[in-house]
Amino acid sequence: LSENITKPGERNVTYPIKGQEDGQGYITSEPKEGSIGIVMIQEWWGMNKSITLTAETFAKAGNFVVLTPDLYRGKVAQDREEAGHYMGGLDWPGAIANISAAVQYLKSKGCKKVGVCGFCMGGALTIATAANCEDIDAAVPFYGVPDLSKVPVEKIKCPVFAHFAEKDQAKGFSDCTARDNL
Repeated sequence: LSENITKPGERNVTYPIKGQEDGQGYITSEPKEGSIGIVMIQEWWGMNKSITLTAETFAKAGNFVVLTPDLYRGKVAQDREEAGHYMGGLDWPGAIANISAAVQYLKSKGCKKVGVCGFCMGGALTIATAANCEDIDAAVPFYGVPDLSKVPVEKIKCPVFAHFAEKDQAKGFSDCTARDNL
């Protein structure tokens, strides 16, 4: 992978998480009263430079405030093996609490609506968080399905616009079969 992609992304915001150490992440701008927020969840690589640049692109495209939580707390994978290790060791309930806290942080700072989006692992966490956090106004997973035996998808109250790939080889996680199991 390019060193430019795997360099850690900038962390410039801290927010409280009930029962955990404070969360840290990257925020594109200071929220203003009435603004729209997006909590953007990283891929399995971690909060790297690529994901913070994607946050900036989203922010500019729709005049959004985008907050990207650092779920690996400063670690960024350099290769697939390391990324798989980080994802496999992720405390999913803790990550869901972190994402939920990021949503609540944006709302407490004036965002009138906050959506959650994520890519790959972040897509799965988007679905899992939507099932566990009633404060989310919309969820947009870009592929990735969590363990459905542990995620009460029937509790999702917000609109969901999910994206899956017809040619993806990750059966049951990011292909259309995974989508059909939701």
